[in-house]
Amino acid sequence: MEAGAIALLFSFFASIYSTLLTYSGVLKEDAKLLRKAEESIYITTFFITIASSTLFYYFLTDNFAIEYVFSHSNSDLPLLYKLSAFWAGSEGSLLLWAWTLSILIVVFIGIEKKDLLTAHSLLILLIIQDFFLLILLQFLNPFKVLDLTPPHGMGLNPLLETHEMAFHPPTLFIGYAGATIPFALSLAGVYLSEDKWVFRARKWILFTWIWLTAGIVIGAFWAYRVLGWGGFWGWDPVENASLLPWLTLTALMHSVMIQEARQGMKLWNVLLAFATFEFVILGTFLTRSGVIGSVHAFGQSNLSAPFTFLMFAAFAATLYITMERKEFIKSQDVIENVVSKETTFLLNNLLFTAFALSIFWGTIFPILSEAVVGYKATIGPKYYNQITAPLAFSLVALIGLCVAIPWRKSDGAKRLLLIFLVISASSFIIGLLAGLKIGVLAFMLSIFSVVLQIAQYLKDTKAFREEYGVLSFLKIILRKRRRYGGYTVHLGVILVFIGVVGTWVYATEHDLTLNIDEPYNVGGYTFIYRGYTKTDLSSKIVIEARVDIWRGESFLETAYPKIEKYFLRDQEVTRVEIIHEPVKDVYLSLQMVDEKSAHVRVKFNPLTNLIWMGTVIMISGGLLALTPRSLVQKIAEVKKE
Repeated sequence: MEAGAIALLFSFFASIYSTLLTYSGVLKEDAKLLRKAEESIYITTFFITIASSTLFYYFLTDNFAIEYVFSHSNSDLPLLYKLSAFWAGSEGSLLLWAWTLSILIVVFIGIEKKDLLTAHSLLILLIIQDFFLLILLQFLNPFKVLDLTPPHGMGLNPLLETHEMAFHPPTLFIGYAGATIPFALSLAGVYLSEDKWVFRARKWILFTWIWLTAGIVIGAFWAYRVLGWGGFWGWDPVENASLLPWLTLTALMHSVMIQEARQGMKLWNVLLAFATFEFVILGTFLTRSGVIGSVHAFGQSNLSAPFTFLMFAAFAATLYITMERKEFIKSQDVIENVVSKETTFLLNNLLFTAFALSIFWGTIFPILSEAVVGYKATIGPKYYNQITAPLAFSLVALIGLCVAIPWRKSDGAKRLLLIFLVISASSFIIGLLAGLKIGVLAFMLSIFSVVLQIAQYLKDTKAFREEYGVLSFLKIILRKRRRYGGYTVHLGVILVFIGVVGTWVYATEHDLTLNIDEPYNVGGYTFIYRGYTKTDLSSKIVIEARVDIWRGESFLETAYPKIEKYFLRDQEVTRVEIIHEPVKDVYLSLQMVDEKSAHVRVKFNPLTNLIWMGTVIMISGGLLALTPRSLVQKIAEVKKE
């Protein structure tokens, strides 16, 4: 038996043993059994690490006797892509999933308090780990050995030979694995009638949200740079599958604050933790089951039954526990006034839930239609844009309102309405003068939310100075890092929103036929084709055009869009060139080329850079909110006068 497969088998037995010990320890409330379970968990992680390291070694040494290595690598691959080929297929990506989960379980038992809540949560996490290890052994073993060793591998899918794909899957899988912890804590907390679960889960929710956000945006950036169609989000089913848990987790991140402060939204929080986990499993299932067609999917497999079983098991467990503890999860009536922060949190949850359910329906409808009528009905971007646009606009408006409206009740509703009307009218006029047309509403709502957030910063600064005396702005932010981390995330969301609207509403596309050395003017730019080169390599042919680009009378840049033809996979890939201007991207995709002319698709994407900038700000806000208290105390010690 192959060494990696042996390590995987040992990890499975160690995980089962850990699960049984944890179950016995929980049942008997025996600390010794739970300590033994922890020791076995370390052994499980050790063997999964050995298995993963073995697969990395096989890729680095070009061991094509291993079927998975043969299918996703070759000797010519650069080192980075040999490493990233680890997660290029179903088998390796699921091993990465299990490996990440095992490491997070070790971290979980290392930082959480040793009590029944931790023990019950750990039991749920171990059952999930057992499931993934069983899938690897029974269905997707990455260590299958070929009967004959081929001299060469098939190579990595050319679309995956990018820096983004070296980081997108691991980042996303850390988020996926992290989503299991709030789910486990919520079930354990409700089962034990223990409210402390929300305080324990808070850091894991934020941790998971940060990684999911990073994973999604790296994937979007990959799609923008690599797929060649000029967009970053095509409402692909696998794209949707990664967005779904992010939406429910974002809602959970807000509503746990109500349970912490007012004992409200208890059922909401359990259901959102459950929905996040279910969507994570759904995404893992859709990517590997073959039930959908997608550039992101791994192809056909026989995973439908086990993943369906896991989703139904999680549903049954959640339903049973919530029914058994329905008195415990009965929430306090926290809404004392219609105009209050509590109301904005409820609206926030309703909007995010509606957002998630709309995308979920569009994603699974083709599967359901095939099951019922025998063919897959298609749902295109038009459905998603029409259904999600009002929700997105409402959420941006709510960002401003939730900052400005106080807890419990508001005596300033009329003043807030006046501010909204003044800002709306001003931004509407500015938007019309700037020619924003239908984007004026997005501009108006964004300005409204930003102004209210800035006003809150100033108000908080004044209040802190009155309470603590002279206080630096940095110390204010660090002392209230959760609040200002949230505000920073909101500002990032607004930038992303403006960037998305700008790109989707105002982007223009042109198919150009450029004759050699003849200028072609379009959109305020001049394009001049200067010829092409053809390079024969061992695995591909690279055809590279040279296009000089001028903006007005000023030379901007020379672009080199390419077409690459791969031999082994009989695949043609377009490598685009993107010229980043301050407020727009000039996006060039080579279609055809010869000595006399080049056919180039040019797309002008306004404000796309705001999407990437806004996401960085969002992640920075999340990291600020996650900053440990001990670190903050060292940086900013403030003595109250």
